[in-house]
This record gives sequence, C-alpha cells and structure tokens, in this order.
Amino acid sequence: MRFSALLETASVKILVYLYDNGEVRYKDLKKLIDSRGTLSLNIKELQEELLIERSILTTKPIQAYYSLTEKGKEIAFLLRKIEKIEETDSVLETVVSA
Repeated sequence: MRFSALLETASVKILVYLYDNGEVRYKDLKKLIDSRGTLSLNIKELQEELLIERSILTTKPIQAYYSLTEKGKEIAFLLRKIEKIEETDSVLETVVSA
C-alpha cells in the first residue's frame, strides 16, 4: 500500500484535521467526510482507541465538540510528518521524470 492511499483514509483525515484545527464540531468534520455513516463509525473507533474525545455542551441545541487526546496528538503529528515526506517524494519524482 502506498502511503498516499493510507493518508486518504477517513480516520487519518479526521486526526490530521483535528491536529490542524483543534477542537471542532461534528458539522466541521461532516464537511471533511461526506458519508454520515463513515464519519460516525470512524469517530466511534477513534474514541474507542482513545485518540479523540468528545465534549458536550448542554445548550439548546446540544453541541458536541471533538478534539485530540494526548495520544491522538502524538499520532497526528507523526501522520503530518508522513504527509510532508510523501509530498517531498512526489516533488522529487516529478523532477526526476522531467
């Protein structure tokens, strides 16, 4: 599997998005992942792995916010580094093949 394919998975997109943006609402993540089912499943799995956490504000309407745990921040940081390496490799491939 190429790293670029790994980086396009929903879970990785969510982790990196939270890393870049901090605490966000569900609707923000919905813009990132079109399918509600896919988004909900990935959020649930990331919570079970203790990579993200959900906080609820009991306002009307109720607001849910998602953020990275310390473990999630560490993993997202590494994923961001992999993205940068992948981008550098893509540029090098372009230069070499030109």
